[in-house]
Amino acid sequence: MPEGWRLDGEQLVHEAELHGWKLTVVTLLSAPWDGPASLRIDPPDDPRAEVATDGITAELMRSISLAEIRRTAKELRTRLGRSADEATTAAVVHRVETERDYALMAREYVHLVHQGYRSPVTRLATAWGLSRNTISGRIRRARAMGFLDGPPGRPANRLTDKARRYLEGDGTRVAKRNRNNGW
Repeated sequence: MPEGWRLDGEQLVHEAELHGWKLTVVTLLSAPWDGPASLRIDPPDDPRAEVATDGITAELMRSISLAEIRRTAKELRTRLGRSADEATTAAVVHRVETERDYALMAREYVHLVHQGYRSPVTRLATAWGLSRNTISGRIRRARAMGFLDGPPGRPANRLTDKARRYLEGDGTRVAKRNRNNGW
C-alpha cells in the first residue's frame, strides 16, 4: 500500500495531515463507484494548534487533492480485484511484460468489444489511467503475438487458443464470458 493508505476490512482508508489537521478518507470496496465514500477532518491533538489554524478554512479544503485520492483509490481497488468499473476488474496492466500480461489485457479488450463499446482502447485507457496510444500499441502487439484474432483490417474481436491457454485457471470470469460470448 502507498504511504498513508491501509486496508481495513472492506474499506480503503487514506490518512494524511493537512496544516496540523487530520484528514481521513474512506473508500468502500463494495461500492459501485471508485471515489471516496466519506471524508473526515479532525482537529489537531494540541488544542493550542487548533486555535492557531483558525478552524477549517477554504485554504485547508483546497489543499485536499481529491483527484489524487480518487486515482489512488481506483488503482488500489483494481489491484484488489474490487473495481467498480468492469473494464478494470482484472489486474490493471500498467506494465505488460509477460505473455500472461498480454493475455489478461487481450481478455479485457475483447470483453469490451463484445459489450459493444465503440472504442474499447479509449475505455481501457481511461479505466487504467494510461494513454490511448499506450493501450493501442499494446493491443497491436497482442494481436501480432497471437493473442487476439479478428477479420483482417478490422478490430480484433476474439481471443486465440494461445490467449485462452494463458488464462486457464483464471477463475469463473473466463468461464462465464465463454458461456455468454462464445469466446
